[in-house]
Amino acid sequence: MFKRIKGLVAVLLVGLVSWSCSSEPETKKAHISGNFTVSDSIDSSGDFSGIGFTVIKRDSANADADTLFHAVTDTNGSFSGFAKFQEKRRYPAIISRNNRNLGRSGVILADGDSVFITGQLPNLQETLTYDSREHDAMETFQRLGRNFRRVMDLARAGQIKGDTLRDELQKWTNLYWDVYDDEQGTFASNFAAREAIKILEMYDQPQMMNRIRLVDEHDDLSDLGATFGKQYLAENKGLDSALVYMDSLAKMTETEDNASRIAREKIKLLYDSARVDQAQEELAAFKKQFPEDSASTWAKSMTYDLTYLSPGDTIPKFQFSQNGQVFSRDSLLEAPYILEITRLSNGLYQEQFDRTVVIHSIYKNYGLQIVTLPLDDSQVTVDAFFEERVKPWPVADAKAFDREELLELFNIRLVPTRFLVDKEGRIVRKYVGNEFDDVIQDIQKIINKDNNEEPAS
Repeated sequence: MFKRIKGLVAVLLVGLVSWSCSSEPETKKAHISGNFTVSDSIDSSGDFSGIGFTVIKRDSANADADTLFHAVTDTNGSFSGFAKFQEKRRYPAIISRNNRNLGRSGVILADGDSVFITGQLPNLQETLTYDSREHDAMETFQRLGRNFRRVMDLARAGQIKGDTLRDELQKWTNLYWDVYDDEQGTFASNFAAREAIKILEMYDQPQMMNRIRLVDEHDDLSDLGATFGKQYLAENKGLDSALVYMDSLAKMTETEDNASRIAREKIKLLYDSARVDQAQEELAAFKKQFPEDSASTWAKSMTYDLTYLSPGDTIPKFQFSQNGQVFSRDSLLEAPYILEITRLSNGLYQEQFDRTVVIHSIYKNYGLQIVTLPLDDSQVTVDAFFEERVKPWPVADAKAFDREELLELFNIRLVPTRFLVDKEGRIVRKYVGNEFDDVIQDIQKIINKDNNEEPAS
């Protein structure tokens, strides 16, 4: 009997040791080799030894860096060795000689990959090259991106439009999808799939959804379904269908980071859809399931929004004067409006401005107004923004209000942040950054609701 107990204890100990080992992140390896030379103009000896190549990992700005790889060249300038790491990603690399850092770069490390590096001192910026499956795929992706941006510049200038533009977009989404297929397993493959789907969102959402479903089971791409996919289903199949889809994504994912991301997107969808009670329940479950994320900036921000800035809540008070006229929450009652809180110097706001002008010009006929509260420190910045732009709606002066109080009251974490407010002064939806792309559909809902309301008897 005693022997049997001893044997059972031994098995349990082995199991615990195995579990402990398996819970540790698996160490990955990549072979790194290369050749550095020195220009004759600074060293004609032909001795290229002593040039160091170091790959580091730094978890935070204040943390000490871990060395993942370090090698020094021989007299011929050659070096080689294995880097050990736990996560496939791009890591900082430092090139040095005689204890002096000569240049910094970045190297993509993937398990089992081989990276060959060449460069010449002192012109490292012009001569440094990386050759590996990951880097070659990334170069293909970046080259495609440069060409696509040129096409989109022509489209924005009005030189490509209509059916021609649609054909161009179809061509480019297919090119990106080819990179995804050809380079599967690489960073570039994932980036290419994202670009292909983003392009389709502009003009062919059913095809977009078909491609999202092709990558649903890939953990690295599951967030595409949690963002683009859920929005498409909510708009075309209904909110409940989108929620079921989100639950299916959560069941398929194998990593905690992706599960947390999907959970956050589900809570955001419920919040945007005015299912506040259900969103609060999901947020409470989120904090229990992901305790490390429960104290994050996102969780705190969402808790505040659900408590004070939910759809149906009254917009917080604000007020400013312009040309003797007072604009405030109370003065804007009886008509819907968009309240913008942003820095006018913000690049995304500037990109969105022309579209916002078009939205205002169309929907002002239905009573829609826009009001902008700039966060810029200087009135010079505000005035400069409108020197070559129209100013079709009220814009507060810089420092016309307490900026810190405004940021806290409206829970501003990123800019631009906007609120669509109905004629009773109630929040319809909060938009952060690119979420503003959905505003037209929400404006239409307000207009349809107002048109269908029967006049009071």
